[in-house]
Amino acid sequence: MSTPVEVKNGYEEQAVKVASKVKTTAVAQIARAANTAAVLYTSDEVQQQAQAIITAWEAKLQEQSKQYVQRLMAASQGEQLEAAGPITFHPAPYQWWNLLLAGPFQPVAPLGPFLPSKIIRAGEPAFMIATLWRNPAPLPGGPNPSAAQIMAPFNFSIWLETINLTHVVNGPDFPAGGLAGVFGPGNINSFFIPISFPAPVDGRPTLYEMNMVVDILGPGVGLPPFAGYSTWVFDPDFEPPFLGLPGVGPQFQHDIPARFAVYV
Repeated sequence: MSTPVEVKNGYEEQAVKVASKVKTTAVAQIARAANTAAVLYTSDEVQQQAQAIITAWEAKLQEQSKQYVQRLMAASQGEQLEAAGPITFHPAPYQWWNLLLAGPFQPVAPLGPFLPSKIIRAGEPAFMIATLWRNPAPLPGGPNPSAAQIMAPFNFSIWLETINLTHVVNGPDFPAGGLAGVFGPGNINSFFIPISFPAPVDGRPTLYEMNMVVDILGPGVGLPPFAGYSTWVFDPDFEPPFLGLPGVGPQFQHDIPARFAVYV
């Protein structure tokens, strides 16, 4: 595996409210960052665009993480006050970590690449952003450390796995051989991962789907069996209104892989 380049619980009702806020408030800021970063493009500045997007992405996630912890602490204090009452409450499971995948992004330019970014011409630069989030809130029943603190020394591996839907065969994985690293301090790790695909036959574009898969490898024995895939995927493209159908802006999609076409 290659070495990564890092671009740097409360009640169920409360958890649902927190999750809904985290889902809806980041979209506009991330989309604006992607559009602003596009003007940075030259043929050797793709990673500069990725850095601009990641900076906005991580800043928003950090803000939402802080609000998440504050709400859980407020909910916990409320639970203690109501514990003597006749109603029995059941806490939601503690969420140790989550995975976010964003893209594809392309550095739009007057002579190409063109929008939408999910329609990629073979040979043009394109990339994904992979983010690993660890819960910064202390484990229940404290005083306890947080998942972010416990998992800081853990090793992880990331694969962006694709399926060639046109020919119903396995597609390339990114990066080749996987991406390995250690979580380290903080609670968010984001990575810029370039993607490229073989040129299809002219006149027959190839349709792909992509999922991010992550495994936790250690260190030591007795490690909880952590693994997962990205159920939240951010689509940065804008679908304009068409014949009475509403426009669809950049958005998070749940349990839908990233999907894009490659043409010549």
